[in-house]
Amino acid sequence: MNNIDHEIKLKAKKDYQRIDLFLAEHMEQFSRSQVEKLILSGLVALNRIVVKRKNEHIVAGDIVAVTILEEPSPNQVPPSSEPPTLQRLYEDEYILIIDKPNGISVHPGAGERQVTILDIFRSLYPQIDTIPDTDRPGIVHRLDKDTSGVLILAKDEITMKRMQKKFKRREVNKTYLAFVQGKLRYMNGTIDVPIARNPKNRKKYMAVTYAHYENAREAVTDFSLIREFDDFSFVRLNPHTGRTHQLRVHLAHFGNPILGDHVYGKASGFRRLALHAYKIEFEHPWTQQTLIAHSPFPEVFRQYMKAKLAGTKQY
Repeated sequence: MNNIDHEIKLKAKKDYQRIDLFLAEHMEQFSRSQVEKLILSGLVALNRIVVKRKNEHIVAGDIVAVTILEEPSPNQVPPSSEPPTLQRLYEDEYILIIDKPNGISVHPGAGERQVTILDIFRSLYPQIDTIPDTDRPGIVHRLDKDTSGVLILAKDEITMKRMQKKFKRREVNKTYLAFVQGKLRYMNGTIDVPIARNPKNRKKYMAVTYAHYENAREAVTDFSLIREFDDFSFVRLNPHTGRTHQLRVHLAHFGNPILGDHVYGKASGFRRLALHAYKIEFEHPWTQQTLIAHSPFPEVFRQYMKAKLAGTKQY
């Protein structure tokens, strides 16, 4: 449980129609969505009475108290972290495409707070915090924490919305490379199986055999075999949809879980999740020119294949 760090008290000098607008104006370190979360969490009091409505009216002379909990601000990289860096694959005035490393989340989530791609992006481009009504400014899509590869970030609100529409309309072509357990039944094909949250474990997802399952969402993945080894396969994956854990769930459902996947697979000897976002292709949101970005094949993948070809267990 979090401990109380400190309390901020603010006195209104004029009337406001909404308390969230008052707080957004007087607490610039917080976004509108973060202010709303403070209110809904019962951390805001008006004249010593806790409020939970963001449209609470404020009049001149009112005292608003905000309780700040002892945890890192979503806008700040923890001071103990290393100097922030991003491996750039492409950049212009509108977008930044990076090579996301394995082991770092794209944005803050529930649980323990660690540095994220968004933290680093904010520290390098603080202007993204002017993007309204979001606590994930500049984030147009995401990769799992343990997935590496190509990630697109937007530097302004219009670009972010245009890119989000492209993903929603399936106008972005994505190619992933993966090592999966065993041998595939087919050289290539399509896995068209809906995905739903697992009711027994809300952190996991599962493939369901009928689309009318509660909260099931369409999920489609093309796959093709690149090379077959004795106990694993090297595959190319092209998702048509972008569901959470889609590739991991689909491959496990197909009988070939991704190596290193401790959630949907089993111990495999691979030191990380063997999933890499290799290529992305789309029309630039402003110039309409085709843009293709590649992320280099991870060295750990190369070493694993080399060791397997040599017949050794070490890599």
